[in-house]
Amino acid sequence: MTVVCVSIANEPPEGSASANGLRSDVVQAVQGQDADRLQNLFHKETVADDYAKSVLSRLKEAESSDTDLTLHEENQKQFLVLKGKSTDGAVCVPWLVTEEDGRWYLDGTPLLTAPSCNGR
Repeated sequence: MTVVCVSIANEPPEGSASANGLRSDVVQAVQGQDADRLQNLFHKETVADDYAKSVLSRLKEAESSDTDLTLHEENQKQFLVLKGKSTDGAVCVPWLVTEEDGRWYLDGTPLLTAPSCNGR
């Protein structure tokens, strides 16, 4: 007699259903220090496998507090901006928000300019 056992993992889908949902999901991942969930919110082609873990580690190193995530629109593009305070001053990390096949993602490609971090 042969027995076959199949286990199906139930992983959350990548990205989010909307831009506002993406913001909420990032808030939960950052507050919960959930690197796996945060990683799944980035478009795979824009970040390395350990990008989210590095982001959370750097925020912890900076002793960031009062972090806030807001959607910001500029030049017909949406950005999700993480702002907070740190022991060295301010923390500001903007990510471009993209949509593909009905799912919303963060783009981890570094921005050449970060106008949303310049007080605008």
